[in-house]
Amino acid sequence: MRRFPRLSRSPLAYWLVVAVLALLTGMVASRVVGNAGALAARYGPLQPVVVAVRALEPGSVVDAGDVAVRQVPGSLVPEDAVTSAGEVTGRTVVAPAFPGVPLVAGQLAPDGRRGLGALLPPGSRAVAVPNGRPGLALMRGDTVDVLATFDAADPADGSPPTFPVARGALVVDVGDESAAVAVTPEEAARVAFALASGVVTLALASPAEPDRPAGVDPAGVDPAGVSGISSPAGRARPVPPPPGR
Repeated sequence: MRRFPRLSRSPLAYWLVVAVLALLTGMVASRVVGNAGALAARYGPLQPVVVAVRALEPGSVVDAGDVAVRQVPGSLVPEDAVTSAGEVTGRTVVAPAFPGVPLVAGQLAPDGRRGLGALLPPGSRAVAVPNGRPGLALMRGDTVDVLATFDAADPADGSPPTFPVARGALVVDVGDESAAVAVTPEEAARVAFALASGVVTLALASPAEPDRPAGVDPAGVDPAGVSGISSPAGRARPVPPPPGR
C-alpha cells in the first residue's frame, strides 16, 4: 500500500491558521454588531412587548400560556402596547388577537370584567333577540340591524309594517336560539317593545356603512322624541310608558 507523506506540523503554520480564523471570526462578529447597530438606529432599540402565541377570539380569557414576551424594535411597537404578561393574564379579550402581533390595551376588557359585560362597548346595553328558524349564521363581531314588524300598521298612511328599531348593533354573543346585540339605552327600550308587541328580525349589515345625518340616532329617531318609535317615513309610533310610571 502506498503511503502519502505526513505533513509536518510547523508551529508557524499552526499559529498562522489560528490567526486567520480569529480574524475571520472578528470580521463576522463586527458585521453582526454593525448590522444590529444599524437596525437599532433605523427602527429603534429593542423593547419588550407581549404577543399572543395563538389566535385569541373575543370573549376568551387570557391564560399565561396564551402569551409571551418578545423583543421588538421600538418603531414597530404600538403606542399602547402591553409590556408585561402579568398585565393580561386573566383578562377578557374584546378584539381578535393574532399570533406574533403585539397586544394593545384596547384588545382587552378592564381588569375584573367578565362574560358579556366585558364585550359591551361603553354606554351600551345587551339585548337578546331570537335568531328565528332558519336564522342567520351570525358570529361575534358581526354588525346587524334590528327590524320590527307590526301587524297593526296602517297601509293607508303609507307607514311600512317593518322598520328598524336599532341599526349597526354589535353582536356580542350567539346562542342556539338567540343572539345578544349591543345597543344604546334608547334602542334597548325600542327593541324590548318590539319583542313584546311584534316580530323582530335581525338583518346582517355591511361593515362599511355610509355616514348618517347629524342629529339622528342609528334607528332613525330624532333624539328630542325618544318617547316614540319612528318609521323611515318619519311617522311616530307611540310607545307606552313602562308599568308603574
